Amino acid sequence: MSRVLLTGATGYIAGQLLPAFRERYDLKLLDARDEDGSGNRIEGVEVVDLLGDDRARLEDLFSDTDVVVHTGHRKPTGEDLQSQYDGERRNVDMMQRVYQLALECGVRRVVAASTNQAAKWYERPYLAGLKDRVGPEDYPRPDNFYGWAKVAYESLGFLYACGSLGRKLEVIQLRIVVPREINADDFADEPPERYVRELAGYISEGDLQQLFCRSVEASEIEDEHGVPFHIFYGVSNNARKFWSITNARKVIGYEPND
Repeated sequence: MSRVLLTGATGYIAGQLLPAFRERYDLKLLDARDEDGSGNRIEGVEVVDLLGDDRARLEDLFSDTDVVVHTGHRKPTGEDLQSQYDGERRNVDMMQRVYQLALECGVRRVVAASTNQAAKWYERPYLAGLKDRVGPEDYPRPDNFYGWAKVAYESLGFLYACGSLGRKLEVIQLRIVVPREINADDFADEPPERYVRELAGYISEGDLQQLFCRSVEASEIEDEHGVPFHIFYGVSNNARKFWSITNARKVIGYEPND
């Protein structure tokens, strides 16, 4: 069994992953709390502050690990723009800490939860009928600080993957789009394109688990230049899908069922 460290283990995405992860991997679970958003205690979680805890403790947690799956995220407090920026800047610092610990502790691969928000601006020309598809190779165009932070996750990931910092740390970033069930009644008073957008971006729990597991387990992920770095979109096999999963099919064998 692969030895997998999962950060953000009490969060929403981790809650969908844990049933599959517990069956497949030798797990370490980390989070800033040991309860989920509903107050349910999650078994096996070690409470950790990735930015504030003693480095020796963090190195001990990251050692003897094959793959780190990073889903940790601290929601910014405050609604003003400066608070949003400052909060997301801390998330970028946390992502960098994960990369650095992984690099120094001999971790082979980091798989991180990114988001379509890293290129969300492209939804505007899509809804206007001016663009049919967006893929990981398109230049990132966020339209909010959350998306900007994920772009920073990705560019930092390439830096750690290319080998210029000592060795090539394998990095996969997963741009998840709509990881929730969709109820048409919720969109009764919304413009039609809001409902279409949700249908286009939907990813089922089973497909989300498959995407992450294949990202963890794929044996070779070097690109044509020898850099072990990829960005994959997280959507199911939707008739209206706007986000390309061609490279996920090719590199890790992702085949959404839903």
